[in-house]
Order: sequence, then structure tokens, then C-alpha cells
Amino acid sequence: MRIGLDASMLGHGGGIPTYAEHLIRGLAKIPGHSLVLWCGTRTSQARVRRLVPERVETVEPGFAVRMLSRLGLFACVNPLPIERLVGAVDVFHGLNYLLPSHSGRAARLVTVHDLSILTHPEWHPAMRNRLMGWPLPRTVARAHHVITDCEAVRGEVIERLRARPDRVSAIPLAPSSDFRVLSPEAIDQVVRRYGLTAGDYILFAGAIEPRKNVGRLLDALELLRARWRDVPRLALVGPSGWRSRELVTRIRSAGSSLRLLGPVPRSDLVALMGGASVLAYPSLSEGFGLPVLEAMACGTPVVAARIGPIIEIAGDAALLVDPTEPGDIAQGLKRALEDSGLRADLAKRGPAQAAKFSWERTAAATLTAYTKALAAR
Repeated sequence: MRIGLDASMLGHGGGIPTYAEHLIRGLAKIPGHSLVLWCGTRTSQARVRRLVPERVETVEPGFAVRMLSRLGLFACVNPLPIERLVGAVDVFHGLNYLLPSHSGRAARLVTVHDLSILTHPEWHPAMRNRLMGWPLPRTVARAHHVITDCEAVRGEVIERLRARPDRVSAIPLAPSSDFRVLSPEAIDQVVRRYGLTAGDYILFAGAIEPRKNVGRLLDALELLRARWRDVPRLALVGPSGWRSRELVTRIRSAGSSLRLLGPVPRSDLVALMGGASVLAYPSLSEGFGLPVLEAMACGTPVVAARIGPIIEIAGDAALLVDPTEPGDIAQGLKRALEDSGLRADLAKRGPAQAAKFSWERTAAATLTAYTKALAAR
């Protein structure tokens, strides 16, 4: 099978580029198939080549494609047929909500990570809503098969977008093998570079943007500090996303109790997760919630939002709270920080729960979805 994939987001930070990178690597390990990646621009192509195995083919974008790509990557070349992007393929997989308008003979698959762009457009920039949100119902209708990251989103795609249940597969993601329990010495060496002390900070990992709910997390910490003096500082790892200015100003004006670290290398993130007293992840909406599993794999207790995708992946290995109530977030954090028995139990359950997920299984299930798409074509 010759498989074309949209790899234009590879090399950027965030969950979707992480998904693309590990899926492509997983597919490349399965014999009997060839992969060809659409990269969008020459700069993107060079970045992609550093991230994928040598035997994976990348397409040199032509002049017209490069010009259109500069305007907005995949969304702007959407009218072009698949053959203009990757040549003749059996299957084309859009990894980030989008598909070309014309597919020729190729079976079409698209991954829909979540539907917040439809249910809460106010959480996204207007340009993203126009280029990705508005075409999404038609994209799903045109796809021979749709992939979601969890059963909760699969149900939403079937109900809201009226997709046929047999043409939608929930295929969970997985933590990278980099995320594991490290020695205290390895953790301390990294966290000290960020001005932190192992075992004495709460970690948030994700983009600073509305749906990640950082504002309520800060409110919860203010409640805690009003009642309990020994609250660890909060360290925030991740980029400053859309509508983050007020939050960033609030974080920077809080003094030493909050540390905005920005994006960090994956190797440092592993140590930062391992050294945290707890991972706080009160996100309002997720397609999967990868940082939850990553922290679990590191043996770090997790306090996370009680929402469908996280309920699925966390099982009984995390403390779940109402993300709309700062008081409930505060109570969850207090329990995780004060109850040594609970902390030890979560630290034990976490790696076992994370081990249930692997990129090898994700790649194998995705290949099965390709076979279903070919049959549907």
C-alpha cells in the first residue's frame, strides 16, 4: 500500500505534531507499505526529514504549491488534487482536520482530534475557524474513513456530523518512550536549571490559551494560598497561544509563586514532569489529553479535568475534578499534595496505566483504518 500523509505540521510544538511524528514513525516500522509525506514548503521538508526515518519519502513542493503554502499551508492548497501534492497513492491521510478537495483514486481519511472548533468557536482564532472549522462537516462527509483520538470524540462526530458509525474509528495516542521514571539525580540536574526544586512545584504542561483553563487554575491556587501557606509554586510549560496576553501578564506579575517556562525540549519536559509534586491539567476540552499520560508514565500524580477523553485515558490512576469550579480544582490539588498515601498510590498506578498505550498499537490500528477506507472507496 502506498500511503500519502499531510506532514506539514511536523516539527512544531503541541499535541498534533507529536501525533503526526509518532504515527509516521510507527507506520514506517510496519513492512510492506511505503509512505510519502506532503510537507508544504521546503523549510518544512527539511524539518520533516530530521524527524522521520530515512526510507520515508518526502515530496519536493512545486512552485505553485510553495506559493499557496506560504499563505496558509494545507488550507490554501486544499483545492489541489492529491496527485499534485504526493503523486499517485492508494490512501491519503489528513492528520489535522483537512483533506484536499480532489482525491483521484485515493481513499481519503481524516483525523478529527476534537470538535471544539464547532462547539466553542470562541476558543479559536477567526482564521482557524474559517480555514478549518467551516469546512469540517463537508470534510467528514467526503472522507471514506474518519479517525478520532478517543471514543468520546468518536461519539460526537457520529452524532453532530452524522457520520456512519462503521466509518469512524477511535484510535488512542500514547506517551513517547522518553517519558519514564527517572532517577532523582537525573531529575535534579534538569529542574535546577529552571530555578525549581524537585518535589516542590506544581506543573502545568500545555498552551496558554482559553480552552486549557489556566485562568481557573490560577484562581484555584489563590484559594489554596488564602487557606494554606505551604502551597508549592506553579511552573507552566508550553507556548503562549491565542488570547494569552492577559494570562501571561497575570502570571508574570505574581512573582516567585508562578514560573512561566515557555516551550522546553522533550528531554527536559520528562525531567520536569518527573520532578513535579503533581501535574495540574484542568483543561475544558481535549481530543485526548496526552500530557496526562506522559506525567503518569513519569510516576507523577495527576489532577485533571473530569471530561470524557481524560476519563477514558486516566482510568483510576488520576484524581479528576470539575474544571469549571476553581474550588474543586483547589481541593483536588490539596488532596494530592497533602495525602501521602494517595500520592504513593497514584505514583504506582500511573506508569501501569500509561503502559496500556503504545504508538505501535496506534500505528497498527491506523493501518486497519486504511484498509477500511479502501473497502469503502
